[in-house]
Amino acid sequence: MYDFEPVESAAFSLRPAREGPGPDCGFAPDAVAYGPEGEAVWGTLGFERYGGTVGVRYWVAPERRGKHLAAAMLRAAAPGVFDRGAQRIEARPPVRDQAAIRAAMRAGFRPDGGVARGAAWDGTEALTLGLLPGDGPGPFPRALPDLPGGTLRDDVIALRPLVPEDFEEHLRHRSRPEVYSGAVLPLPPSAEEAREVCEWRAAVQWLRGQAALMVIDDGTGYRGTIGLYDVARVAGTAMIGYDLSPETRGRGYATRAVRLVRKWAFKEVGLDRVWAGTDVHNTASQAVLRRAGFRLEGVERGGLPTLSGRRRDTLLWASLSSD
Repeated sequence: MYDFEPVESAAFSLRPAREGPGPDCGFAPDAVAYGPEGEAVWGTLGFERYGGTVGVRYWVAPERRGKHLAAAMLRAAAPGVFDRGAQRIEARPPVRDQAAIRAAMRAGFRPDGGVARGAAWDGTEALTLGLLPGDGPGPFPRALPDLPGGTLRDDVIALRPLVPEDFEEHLRHRSRPEVYSGAVLPLPPSAEEAREVCEWRAAVQWLRGQAALMVIDDGTGYRGTIGLYDVARVAGTAMIGYDLSPETRGRGYATRAVRLVRKWAFKEVGLDRVWAGTDVHNTASQAVLRRAGFRLEGVERGGLPTLSGRRRDTLLWASLSSD
């Protein structure tokens, strides 16, 4: 058992776990968070030391969830863990547990280790996050913030993050030749690939600041996707990519979606340049970018692969925050 010293905060107290039966949290806790009255168990922490690293696991009672308690517990416990010689505190929540990932990031943990197979506390893929003594109490500044109010919208369409419930429609959409023929590698995804993207991969990439994949919805459901990819905050750049179901093309949805994402990228993400590449023969996509305010900058020779191995040229388009 980890030697844990009590910590008092204005909202709760963290005390060493008592011997004997404890809360049903799925692991043997080292610290328990009690409410102000001192009896109700609000949450637990478990620690495991290996070398200079201390691994942490956390649990919050169902009735206390949604109140950022896990992040508060982690912040309260961290100074004492470092005082006992830890050089790093590491959390490995399951990639499908977005609440646990967000809790660690609110407490200052950084997603610095990538996805580790079988490393989560439930035996599934984990996102590795680390906290060092000089990192501060958080939250960790995210390169890609959440959408304001959960969506980007105008008077016709709304953009929202891809979610697990989109799996069947997403797979059906991306399996259509009219859609995947415009992809970087013109192949349909497997069912497993599409499921992973919807269940956790898109959300994890968003939290890590790598890409923001959104569904285009006109009020009747999934009509396509648009994403901000290859986000480089130091350079202030990102790539935009989009697709629409064939039956909804020609209604201006793609142009509207590009304008919404471009505005979000400049105003909320803080980028200075958003770029896109189109096949030299894809005049429809070129028209979308032109209407959305992008300028043609040149030809990128061999910009995209083909199944035959020969590369195809692309046109390079960009929009600047100063345009």
